[in-house]
Parts: sequence; structure tokens; C-alpha cells
Amino acid sequence: MILDIDVTSFYPSLAIVNNLYPEHLGQLFCQIYARLKTQRTGYAKGSIENLMLKLALNGVFGDSGSKYSPFFDMKYLLSTTINGQLLLCMLAEHLMKIDSLTMIQANTDGMTFKVRRDKLDDVRVVTDWWQVQTQLDLEEVEYSRMWIKDVN
Repeated sequence: MILDIDVTSFYPSLAIVNNLYPEHLGQLFCQIYARLKTQRTGYAKGSIENLMLKLALNGVFGDSGSKYSPFFDMKYLLSTTINGQLLLCMLAEHLMKIDSLTMIQANTDGMTFKVRRDKLDDVRVVTDWWQVQTQLDLEEVEYSRMWIKDVN
């Protein structure tokens, strides 16, 4: 089977669970960010409300790299992204110990791999452990096929 896993609201979630925030905005930033994320989960995926809140959450993080933004803070931006990539590397490292698992691709918020169905319980052990350790939530989608045209 081909399984794609990614972290729900990856960068906002990293900031929330690790108490990362633009220094000039203070810790209250994480509390407000967490409320927006909780509010988003109250709406069905694909709904206009869910999309609006997703854009709000991701837009704030994206703007933290713009010197023209009120959210600008390079320490916050780099702390979040580097921490996130290291956590995903840890997940990939543990998954690749599973016999028959072949990594297809990894990206900024998740990865796709091929694994025998009889090894799915092993995958669950690793992903459940990782979610507890990181306090991050994984979403998954199973594919029957995967074609990658462009990768940037």
C-alpha cells in the first residue's frame, strides 16, 4: 500500500505545542493561535469556514518571514521550521526501520511511503509513539497509485 501522512496544521501546531511565538507579541500569541486552531477543527474539512481559518493560521506563520509584517520574527520562523524538519526526520528514521517500508517522498509537513499491509500495525506503533512524543496530530491518506510530475 502507499500511505501519505502529514501533520495537521503543521507550523501553527509546532508553535502552539512548543510555545514558540514572535518575541515582540509574547506568549499570548500561542493562546490565541491555539483558539484559532481549535475553532478550525469545529468545521468540516473543505468548508469555507475551515478554509478561512486554515488560511489565517498559515498566513500568520508565513508572514513571520516578511519584514513588512506585524508577525515578523526570524527567530520564531527558524525555530519553528528547523524544529519541525528535525521532528519529521525522526519520524522518517523510525519508519524506515520497518521491514518492507520504502520511502517515496518527504516534504515540509509529511511523507509518503510504500509498505506491505501486514506491516501496517508496525507503522501505527511508530506513528502513535511519535504523536505522543511531539503532541502533533497526523492525518493519513491511502493511495492506490502515485505519480509525481513536478517537485519544487
